[in-house]
Amino acid sequence: MQFRIVLLLVGLWLSVSGVAQQTVSPNAKEIAPNRPLQPWVEKQFGPDFKIDTRFEPMRGDFDGDGAEDLVIVATSKHPMGGSGGFNYRVTDPYDSYFGLGDPKITTQFATFGDGTGHCILIVHDWKAESPKSKWVIVNVPFSKIALGQATVKKHTVAAVSAVESGGMSSLVFFDGKKYRWVPNDFQDDTDPIQAR
Repeated sequence: MQFRIVLLLVGLWLSVSGVAQQTVSPNAKEIAPNRPLQPWVEKQFGPDFKIDTRFEPMRGDFDGDGAEDLVIVATSKHPMGGSGGFNYRVTDPYDSYFGLGDPKITTQFATFGDGTGHCILIVHDWKAESPKSKWVIVNVPFSKIALGQATVKKHTVAAVSAVESGGMSSLVFFDGKKYRWVPNDFQDDTDPIQAR
């Protein structure tokens, strides 16, 4: 009898987690069939940014304007370097959450929060001739990311769901003015990422 209850609960949990899961891992060719992404990233952010091919690009509406936005994981040793010339904003929502989020200071460390030079590049309305805005998010620790959801002012927007190698889960989302980081929960880092 207990075995049936456990089996029922596991089946229910799997069906609920399948509905809640918002993982999007499209092939880069599906996102930009006629647009090689590395030259496009260099045009938008500068030659210091190199796409990390271990992470698939993701699409979603991060600013809630109805236009498709693009997320790319890249590496850069100097993310602040081209912000003026390439018109993007650098933000550190992870360290801002803990009180010191000035990227002019926090990008001076040898590596970012996860021990790498990983940056999350987000381009609002990326398909437009001139994107609405471009963001470089630094210092968010993660070993894997997926598309999640956040509720901002009673509206659901796309968010970046990140899981660190130790299992800490978090969300990065746009609040209408800037990107914010919030802890989500603790997960086994072998579990699929779920948006909450």
